[in-house]
This record gives sequence, structure tokens and C-alpha cells, in this order.
Amino acid sequence: MMTGTKNGIFTKYPVATAMAFSIVCMLPTMIMRDFTPSNELRYLSIADEAIREGNVFAFTNHGIEYADKPPLYFWIVMLCKIIAGRHSMFLLSLFSMIPAVVTTCVMDRWTRFEDPVKRASSAFMLMTSALFLGMSVFLRMDMLMTMFIVLALHSFHLMYTGEGDFRRQSILLPVWIFLALFTKGPVGLLMPPLVILCFLLAKGKLREAGRYLGFKTWGIIAGLSILWLTGVYLDGGRSYIENLLFHQTFGRAVNSFHHSEPFWYYLVCIWYVTAPYCLATIGALGVSAVAFFRKKEMSDIELLFGTAVIATVFMLSCFSGKLAIYLAPVIPFLVYLFPVVEQRTGWKKWMGAALCIPAGLLALAGLAVVAVICFRPAPVVGLLGGYSFAFRGFTLAAGIILAVFPIAGIFQIAGRGFWEKGVFCIATGMLLAVYCGSMMMPQINDYVGYGNLCRHIPEGREIVTLRVHRPENIDVYTGRQVTDYGRDAEKFIEERISGFDGTPYSLVVREKRAREYPAIMALTQVNACSRVGDFLVVDVERVPLTE
Repeated sequence: MMTGTKNGIFTKYPVATAMAFSIVCMLPTMIMRDFTPSNELRYLSIADEAIREGNVFAFTNHGIEYADKPPLYFWIVMLCKIIAGRHSMFLLSLFSMIPAVVTTCVMDRWTRFEDPVKRASSAFMLMTSALFLGMSVFLRMDMLMTMFIVLALHSFHLMYTGEGDFRRQSILLPVWIFLALFTKGPVGLLMPPLVILCFLLAKGKLREAGRYLGFKTWGIIAGLSILWLTGVYLDGGRSYIENLLFHQTFGRAVNSFHHSEPFWYYLVCIWYVTAPYCLATIGALGVSAVAFFRKKEMSDIELLFGTAVIATVFMLSCFSGKLAIYLAPVIPFLVYLFPVVEQRTGWKKWMGAALCIPAGLLALAGLAVVAVICFRPAPVVGLLGGYSFAFRGFTLAAGIILAVFPIAGIFQIAGRGFWEKGVFCIATGMLLAVYCGSMMMPQINDYVGYGNLCRHIPEGREIVTLRVHRPENIDVYTGRQVTDYGRDAEKFIEERISGFDGTPYSLVVREKRAREYPAIMALTQVNACSRVGDFLVVDVERVPLTE
């Protein structure tokens, strides 16, 4: 499969073959998964509201200004809704998967490895890095921004080396930067120029910065930004502009109102965002840094990739608000730094250990899954009993795959010294395990989102929620607002049970919490009740008689 014939498909199109296999393995997830309530449903709800209100640049979230994100991704969500007539998971997932594929192809074209196996393995390595893999299927704008940032820095490199048409790339560079800004915000604007300046500084050519970041570049960015802000002003007025420019940018950077973390936060999470290749990628970064300070000869690509990682991590660490997913634009450069360093230094023993240790942990995890399914220990027998034979079958298959393929990878790396084939085996196993896992989506969707839950709510009835995460976004499915009591069960009991006025309503409550209150559980005895995942949906038409 890997070597093929001299004129085989894999030999001619190694990365395309790798991408096709990756997409096939993730396709069931892209089709059958439900929307998660935290971010995905929120984005869909905002898009629905924008369509109803006719907003294009200024958005609201249940009537409240939402200037957290620029409009590009919401336009995509709105367009998909208009085309499909509904929110299609598959259609929306394409705008995560396609940017992931484009990013991988750009990195491949950028590095230009001659060996087709090395090209495919490097692409697989990126596609199966933990955070990158997740971003490929979840509905967020981070992968789209990552693509634009990679394209921007690639355009700069073509300009710097003279390998591309300078005039064309000098136009594309600011366009890519603006689109990164237009996708998610300030990071898209700050990262490319920062990396470019740091790279030129490292090369001792900082005086040439104006050649790449001159009046033309900033003029195009400014012109496009003015057009955007004009639309924002016409749509949302001065208050929205102020919220967008000051509260959501500088305010978050200096004093975050969400996700505030210490300065060293990214120095920890950078170790797991590229799992299971974290030891290899961080090791390559360290080797590259040592080579730079020892003034060893290295390629411009290696220096640029290393600079992109270090400069961006430092920049993000200076911001108050921090999340692991903010490292998304760093991942392509961090992952591809490993094969670039290996190409310069040749194969080293530490590289084998860095790949084999995580592979061994994956194999152990797979064996643990197999043991749980086969022997069904007491702590999990009740859980397994609630699932079908097919569920247990796919889980067993995923466990076997995770046990076998990494072991094969370890044999290739440690036994034969072929890291490319080893990574190929590890990544293939991960993707096949993802495929098996995604085939279980119909049975686990009740624990993922609210789609099936909302199908149990009768039309036209008031929806009342208690102990539900992000209940306001249920309107994506029902088209109705909810009355949310948050965590205040006592208030709910007082108003909706003791003070019941005879008007029917549907109660959505987490079963575990409902069992803490006999009055709520009594509702389930006298009304129709459905269990959906870990929730109860109670169609309240009457309450228990009280003396």
C-alpha cells in the first residue's frame, strides 16, 4: 500500500491519497454527529437570529450584541442554512475539513519532500495531531483562520526566496492576513506580521521589513478593514463598533472576562495539542532552537517554522484570555518542523523514542478498551448493558485497531528505523479508530447535543429548563425561546409545582439533579416522561395532589 508501483496513485499523489483516506474515516462523524451546545449551537443560533433580523455585519445572541467574532464564519453558516434549508452537519463540517486539507496541502507543497512516503506520513502526522484532528470536524472558525495564516506566511516565504511572483504575492499576503482577521479576530492580524518581523530579525534583515510589510500591505489591510467597519457601523451603530474594537479586542487581551489563565499556560498545553506526536514535535523545536543559538546552518523553512511557533506562543501568553485551541495556527508549523529537522540532522535515536513512547501508550489504551469489552468488569457492566451489540462491536474494533497499528508502528520505527512508515501505521490506526468510533454516533448523540431531546418536546408548548447547559440554544431545534431556571430548583418548585396554574409545559432537567428533589421526581409519576441521555423530558400537564 505504501510503496506501490512506480507509477501508482500513491507514488504520484501521496498527500491526496492521505487526505482522501482521512476524509473517508471522518465522514461518518461529519454526517451523523449532533451539534454540541457550547459553541456549535450558539453559532447556529446567532446565524438564525441574523437571518430573521436581516443582519449582515452586526450580530446578536438572543437580543444581546455579539461582537465576539467577525462575520465571515457566520456568513458561511447563514449561507449553508439558506442552501440546505436547515443546518446540515455535513455541509457545515466541510468548512472545517476543507481548510484542514488545504492547510496540509500547502505545508506539503512548502516543504517539498521528495519521498512520497515521507510526504504522506507528514500529512498524516498533521491530520491526526489531537487538536488539528478535532478542529477538522468540529464547527469552529479556528481551522479557517489557521488556513489563512498558513497561506499568508507561505506567500511571505515565496516573496522572500523569490520563488513566486513577487507582485502577486505582495497582494495575496495582506489579503490572507485580512481574511484571518475577518475570520476570528486580532490573532489573525497580529501573528503573520509578528512572525515575519521575528524571522527577519533572526536573519539579520530587519531593515527589509518594509519590503513585505510596507505601505502597500497595510494599505490593503486598512482598506478592507474600513469597508468591514463601515458595514458594521451601518448595521450595528457606534456601540457595536466600540464593543468590537475595544471590549472584544484590547479588553480581552489586557483583562479577559473569560478563560483567564497564567502566563505559562501554553507552555503546558503545547505538550498535548500535537499528541501523540508531542515528544517528537517539541523535541524538534528544541533541536532547532539549539541549532539557531549555536549558529548551525539551517534552512529558511526550518527557521521560519520555529519562529512561527515560538513567537506565536509568546504573543498568546501575553494575552489574559487563554484556551488550548488558540494554539491552532501553531500546529502545522510545529508538526512539520519534525520532518524538516530530521531531513537536516538525519535519523537520531531520540526521534525513535519520541515516537515509540506515545505509540506504546496508544497501544495500551487500545488493549484496555479490548479488556473492558471482553471481560466487562463490574464498574462498567451497567454502562455496557445499555448499549447495543453493534456499539460494543465497534468499540471492540476500535480497541483492537488502537492496539495493533501502533505496535506495528513501533516495530517499523524501533526495529527497522523507518519513522515515516511508523507514523504511517500510527496515524492509520488512529483514523480507523475514529471511523469505528464515529459509527457509534447514533447511540451517543443523546450525550453530545440536544437534537434527539428536542424531538421529545411537543409543538407549541412552553419549554422550561433546569440544570441544562446553554439551554437558550435549544431554539435552533425548536424555534422557541426557553424559560431557564438555571440551578435554582427551589424557585422552579415554588413557581412551577406549588404555583402551577394549569398551563402545560415541557420540563427538561438533568436526571441526576432531578433525583435530588422528590417534588420534581413526583412530576414524572403523574405526567408523560422520556429519558434522553442523562436528561428527563417531562410533559407537565398536572402536578401531584398535595394536602
